Amino acid sequence: MTRYVPAAVVVNEDLDILQSRGHTGRYLELSPGKASLNLLRMARPGLLFELQKALETARKTSQNVTRDRVQVENNGDLRLVNIEIIPFRVTGALEQNFLIVFHDASGATPASSPPKETVTPGTDLLKDRQIEQLKQELAATKEYLQSIIEEREGTNEELQSANEEIQSANEELQSTNEELQTSKEELESANEELNTVNEEMQHRNQQLSQLNNDLTNLLNSVNIAMVMLGPDLSVRRYTTQAEKMLGLSSIDVGRPITNLRLKVNIAKLEESVLDVIRDMVPKQQEFQDHHGSRYNLRITPYRTSDNKIEGAVLVLLETTDTRTPKSK
Repeated sequence: MTRYVPAAVVVNEDLDILQSRGHTGRYLELSPGKASLNLLRMARPGLLFELQKALETARKTSQNVTRDRVQVENNGDLRLVNIEIIPFRVTGALEQNFLIVFHDASGATPASSPPKETVTPGTDLLKDRQIEQLKQELAATKEYLQSIIEEREGTNEELQSANEEIQSANEELQSTNEELQTSKEELESANEELNTVNEEMQHRNQQLSQLNNDLTNLLNSVNIAMVMLGPDLSVRRYTTQAEKMLGLSSIDVGRPITNLRLKVNIAKLEESVLDVIRDMVPKQQEFQDHHGSRYNLRITPYRTSDNKIEGAVLVLLETTDTRTPKSK
């Protein structure tokens, strides 16, 4: 391959040399200073301008590009070379690579030393070619530097744009954080209000429990038959005396008193209770049990704390014993 294959190198998109074939020393050499395998830094005088233009064309078009009879300086002599650039991609890779092939255009054969197109140093022709070559290299260098500057400017613009986006995102995050902080404060305030309401409810429950206990003890200690009815005449509460006198039990709570089988027969009880609830005027009537004992029934409206009528209260009081004495 060294003897018969043309000199060639493979470079990546950054123009760093990845592989080389054949004698590339005629066209490439290490530059002074820090070692670098960048193609443009290793190109011998005369190649930089044409190589850069050809590579840029191949990069943009992704097609083969050739440059014929390019002058290259090697050890003070000028040589003609044909350059062919072939872009390609390795299977599965995203990066594009370039194969650069150098064909000697001076007519040399592989078996013998290639003749060189030389010009005697000191002649005007050599000076003119060197000057032209230096001009081309200077123009290529300027163009290369300009492309680097444009790339840097483009990179700076992208970085500036990214920085603005980051700042915008940061402002949005700051705004979101402030909203979250406000929501947190609102939740804390609502939580405090709920705690206050909960404490009030607990206090009221304690009061209600205390009132219920007071009412239960009051009803159990009163030696009077009393029955509390709802607006639908259902039994709410009753005293022990009412339980004995009327025959009530715990299963009767919540049931209408008119549907219960009472131990005593009270005439027009339903009608009287409904009249009291409607007219809000207490009523009294007398009745007699099966044993002949007489009782006074007092019906009063059941008033709430806001002065609403929500039922009635029955109070049964024994009057006098009217049972007929036995004859002697």
